[in-house]
Amino acid sequence: MKKHYFELDKVNSIILTTERESDDYYWKEAVPTRPRRFLGFIPIGTLPEVPAGWSEYEEEYEEDYRRRKQTSYFDQYTWYRVDEKTKQLFIKPHVEVRFGYKQSISNRFESDVEAQAWIDELIAGSKKKFHVIINNTK
Repeated sequence: MKKHYFELDKVNSIILTTERESDDYYWKEAVPTRPRRFLGFIPIGTLPEVPAGWSEYEEEYEEDYRRRKQTSYFDQYTWYRVDEKTKQLFIKPHVEVRFGYKQSISNRFESDVEAQAWIDELIAGSKKKFHVIINNTK
């Protein structure tokens, strides 16, 4: 666990990135084993089955099937939330507090509400007046 103590009046900006859907796609069907070929026609073994999973590529790109990631792959990364019911992958909310050009701290949250509450608490404890600019791009 890390604890960050800082002077609220030294904060230059607070950036909230709300939860958003990842650009990864869910491949619904497994790719069965198939023969591996040399020069396109000489069989030299078999390619393993690739189970259903997440990929950076849409299903229509058959050649990229090997780059799939299982749902458990994202468990090791705290910034992802997998919705197993809808088969969607989300990037969790993120707050960055900047003190200058390079100094900053950041934190991830489970929900947008939790992240906004943390920001509101920081602003309430500061004598500074913060102006909000909303940027709807990723």
